[in-house]
Amino acid sequence: MKNSTTFIAFVTAIALHLIIGAVMLLGMDFSLPKEKPKEEVVIINASMVNQKLFDDLAKQKAKQEADKLVAERRKAEKIRQEKARVQREKKLAEKRKREVEAKRIKAEKAEIARKKKEEERILFEEIVAAKELRAKKAAEEAKKVAEIKRQKAAEEAKKAAEVQRKKAETERVKKQQAEAKRIEAEKVAAAKALKEKQAKEAKIRAEKERQRKAAEEAERLRQAELDKQMEAEFEDAFSNAQSSKQLSEIARYKALIQDKISRNWQIEPSMKGKSCTVAIRLAPDGLVLSVKRSNGDQKLCDSAERATLKAKTLPIPKDPDIAPQFRDFDITLEPDL
Repeated sequence: MKNSTTFIAFVTAIALHLIIGAVMLLGMDFSLPKEKPKEEVVIINASMVNQKLFDDLAKQKAKQEADKLVAERRKAEKIRQEKARVQREKKLAEKRKREVEAKRIKAEKAEIARKKKEEERILFEEIVAAKELRAKKAAEEAKKVAEIKRQKAAEEAKKAAEVQRKKAETERVKKQQAEAKRIEAEKVAAAKALKEKQAKEAKIRAEKERQRKAAEEAERLRQAELDKQMEAEFEDAFSNAQSSKQLSEIARYKALIQDKISRNWQIEPSMKGKSCTVAIRLAPDGLVLSVKRSNGDQKLCDSAERATLKAKTLPIPKDPDIAPQFRDFDITLEPDL
């Protein structure tokens, strides 16, 4: 726009100069000068006048053109600004219109969505209500059917229970009778078995008692034989020993007693080197009446007491002067390892 205005001004200036030049040419007199009466006149240089006029006209024209150009520019700028303002207002109006339209459309869409949502909610509630109603009716129907079935089943169960009860009662009576017979038979069999058992046990006890007495008699005879052998051995030992080394009668029988106790003594390795003194009380025939620990290792003395009681009878001297000393006496026992 600016370049176009400058070009127009340039063309206008050239045209103006051409017009001024033409006017000056037309104003010039090319004919021969006529004689005029002589009078005093002031001679003016035509070239100077024309040049000044031309300059004035040119300046005036240039000023006019310049003013016109400025006016046109101002007008053009005003028109441009007006157009721009109108364009802005138009755009603003269109923008406002679009915004209003957009708001309207948005509001319409929101309203449509709200109505649709409301319709969907109502439809959903109707569907749910219908479904609940159907479910309720189905539940009621199922409840009725179930109640009918329950009543029927209860009646059938009652009848079956009655039949079963009667059957069970019959079975119970039969079992009771059979049990009574069985118990009676068991009582008879038990009495018979008890009688047989008692007879058998009595026989076994009698046999055991016989065997015990036989064993005791055999043991007594064995012990008596051993005592005789020991006495004979000691008699031989004493008869063959020198008079300075002979043992007294009391020492001899204590040795015999210790030997018999040792034969019934369960000796353990831990008893080695230990001893126990016990108080023994005998009957006139040598029967052991009691044994008590007097001094020594507790465990060793306990085992010595058991061995003495197991021996049952101990050898006693036949000499009436010495025999009373063996009715109640102390003896020190040492395990022979």
